Amino acid sequence: MKRLLALVLAGASWIPGLQADEQAAQTTDAAAATGDEMIDAAAMQALDRMGAYLRTLETFSVRAEDRIDEVLDSGQKIQLSARIDLQVRRPDRLHADIETDRRSREIYFNGKAFTLVAPTLGYYTSVPAPATIGEMLSMIETKYDVSFPLVDLFHWGTDPDAAAAINSAIVLGTSKIGGNMTDHYAFRQEGVDWQIWIAQGEAPLPLRYVITTMDEPEQPQYSADLTWDTQAEPADSTFTFTPTDKHHPIAIVVLDEAQAAN
Repeated sequence: MKRLLALVLAGASWIPGLQADEQAAQTTDAAAATGDEMIDAAAMQALDRMGAYLRTLETFSVRAEDRIDEVLDSGQKIQLSARIDLQVRRPDRLHADIETDRRSREIYFNGKAFTLVAPTLGYYTSVPAPATIGEMLSMIETKYDVSFPLVDLFHWGTDPDAAAAINSAIVLGTSKIGGNMTDHYAFRQEGVDWQIWIAQGEAPLPLRYVITTMDEPEQPQYSADLTWDTQAEPADSTFTFTPTDKHHPIAIVVLDEAQAAN
């Protein structure tokens, strides 16, 4: 996973504010009593449950409202925003519309080809792709250095090394996001602090993420709020790009072996 998730910020509002601190302290004490000072089993189990549920979703759509800190050469942080609309039909169909403060992009995958479109400029590139979403995402990152938004939605619970990288996990309490009650968790691993809000009930969907990069002096954050439709049934045409006379094909640069290794 590229750094960790590929989402998140926008802290939850606590009522009253001291409740979260109190509950976090109780959770830490409970973890210490079991001989594991930093890892709360309930927080780790929540990640496992969420990942298992996400893998059951054969079709879905999700909108992410993104915010990311960018650090200027002067050291000043500015915040940029983005909106990502993702439609998925497993195992081999995916479409994304990405609107940021600076550019727009469209991504298509139909089980045969990966296509990246710059609609405002009228350029697109299309390359043959493996037959599954997971294989395609791996290929575009390692071969072309294309980072796909929300990539971790397809990886939760599939990487056995991911849990081992976590050195702190705590339960912070509950919060309401978009009318949904969620459980709030905080995790630490080398160079990264991150939080996640998971919906309560039978559909433990991630509704908010916060990621803080701790090994940079400015500690920039990346965040997203997610809105889900697990009943969505996108049509076949959603996943295939059909160029018009206003579109112009361009080549995509392939990383050499040294670049891919880094």
